[in-house]
Amino acid sequence: MKKQQLHKYMAKAHKWIGLVLGLQVLAWTVGGVVMSWIPIDTVRGAHNVAEHAPVALPNVEGLLPLGDLDSHGKGQIQQATYQTLLGRPVVRLAHLGGDVTLVDAASGEPLSLIDEQVARQIADADFKPDVPIASSTLLDAHTIDYRGPLPVWQVMFADEDTTSIYVSPAEGRVLARRSATWRLYDFFWMLHIMDYDERKNFNNPLIMTFAFSAALFTLSGLGLVFFRFYRRDFNWLLGRRKRL
Repeated sequence: MKKQQLHKYMAKAHKWIGLVLGLQVLAWTVGGVVMSWIPIDTVRGAHNVAEHAPVALPNVEGLLPLGDLDSHGKGQIQQATYQTLLGRPVVRLAHLGGDVTLVDAASGEPLSLIDEQVARQIADADFKPDVPIASSTLLDAHTIDYRGPLPVWQVMFADEDTTSIYVSPAEGRVLARRSATWRLYDFFWMLHIMDYDERKNFNNPLIMTFAFSAALFTLSGLGLVFFRFYRRDFNWLLGRRKRL
């Protein structure tokens, strides 16, 4: 193949690959800027988590021994942990199979699922800014904001960042915190890894294809650079060598 024909084919390939890759490369670049500019703790809402002094379990001697806990028909207990729920001592039981239950730390009686009122109290205690709750909803399906265990209480606040806190009805703990800042970050993260569904698979075929195409684009660009050089471009270097 003649040098002129090779140059022509490489230029055409470079042009069409560049057309396909241009927008995605822009998304990668802008996404990188956004994700490096916003601190990850701000994205996760850690700066808005209320700080509480450690709470000691009252009357530890009178609490139910962990060995006396009943599985309550949920399967064998894998792990039992003492904790507090809005100041009340409880035991979190993790069962083989994934179920989680809460029991009263004094009586061992299972606690009912967290209702809307308690979920709002948990979310309000977790959120540091003094703003009112706008709404609360029990979700049984995933949303763009939340893709964790279901069902879950979504408690939305009337702040400027439109914060939502997600509370587990089974465990009574905060599972996720979302805000406009998180949604902006998540949007560019989606574009960056090209996973437009779950937004967590960095090894999906689409991004691998585009990454390989970007490598070809770079190689074809280097090839075009080679064709742009002429012998006269190196005269200064050849002249220096002769002087040496």
